[in-house]
Amino acid sequence: MPNSGHRAVPHPADVTIEAWGPTCEACLGEAISALVDSFADLSRAQPVDTVVVDLPAGDAADRLVTALDHVIYLLDTQGLIPLATSVDIGPATLRLTMSVARIDSVELIGAAPKAVSLSGLECTQLGGQWRCRVTIDV
Repeated sequence: MPNSGHRAVPHPADVTIEAWGPTCEACLGEAISALVDSFADLSRAQPVDTVVVDLPAGDAADRLVTALDHVIYLLDTQGLIPLATSVDIGPATLRLTMSVARIDSVELIGAAPKAVSLSGLECTQLGGQWRCRVTIDV
């Protein structure tokens, strides 16, 4: 398995994503990519802006939910979709720096996310690897 990555796994009605990386930041960035890849083809997307947001930083699972919730919020309220994301975790904040495109400029290949499910949520460090798993309501 590569040092960092993500994938979607079968789920009866929603989308379950898994992500992994050598740091919590890398894992969260991969989780955001997995969320976007679950419903959009970004191969022709062009960035239109950079969005920087500071969010409250709790434990690892809280950071995962907060980051994914914010991506869903951007989709719903501003019609923006992340093309690339940098994640920085500070003592009290989680900073997301996202290169974004307009949602109407990408090809949708699946159902758009509606919410992050707390059921079965995982975000842990095992050895030198961070792993997370989360189900997304569509």
